[in-house]
Amino acid sequence: MLQPSLQHEQRLPVVLVVDDNPAIRDMVSWALELDGYEPAEAAEGQEALDWMHNAAREGRYPSVILLDLAMPGMDGATFLARLQEYRELYSSSFPRPSVVVITANIDASDVVKLGVEQVIIKPFHVRDLLDVVRLLTC
Repeated sequence: MLQPSLQHEQRLPVVLVVDDNPAIRDMVSWALELDGYEPAEAAEGQEALDWMHNAAREGRYPSVILLDLAMPGMDGATFLARLQEYRELYSSSFPRPSVVVITANIDASDVVKLGVEQVIIKPFHVRDLLDVVRLLTC
């Protein structure tokens, strides 16, 4: 059992949900929270990058990023390119999060180009999503 002073220092794994659909963000965040994760939300890629920049200053890094590809503003593919640039600039201080793309349609060749750990096709069951997150945070 953890001592009371250590309980506050231990943090839950952070999962960043990047999707322009607020209903999906809410549902996924709720399920993540119930499953023992700390969800964070962004409605598009630039907002997600801004969140990551601010969180990094606090030493908080997402273990997993759940990313929609088709979003207004900065889309998922552009976000992935910017995330790669961010990693190259701050590689020593920025742990590499696993990225799971959640999208309505994608072909197999696109998955290889994206360089992500997993692709989940919409509509999806939240249990399947949580299974993937659990595997990536072990």
